[in-house]
Amino acid sequence: MVEATKARPKIVRYFLAAGFLIPCVLYLVLLIGDVRVQRTWTWVLLVPWPTFLLTMSAEAGGGIAGQALAFLISATANVVLYGLLGAVVSFCYRRYLSLAS
Repeated sequence: MVEATKARPKIVRYFLAAGFLIPCVLYLVLLIGDVRVQRTWTWVLLVPWPTFLLTMSAEAGGGIAGQALAFLISATANVVLYGLLGAVVSFCYRRYLSLAS
């Protein structure tokens, strides 16, 4: 039972880190990538980065500062979503360990 309580925060921390790193990497790929590819594959971003839609509002004319703010808001919302998902996974993992022992 001690291992289950130690694993929970670690799992949640990994999910929180992934929730921030995934948008950073994908946004960098979007900035470097070709415009035609961006339009074609935008819908694919919604699976690992569900809050991507928040950044699309700034593309209409917010300038660099507006885009940066929209990205930070989107990344923060993504961290919250991934944290909640990590808490659910951690809870299920703890339940599994308690049932297995």
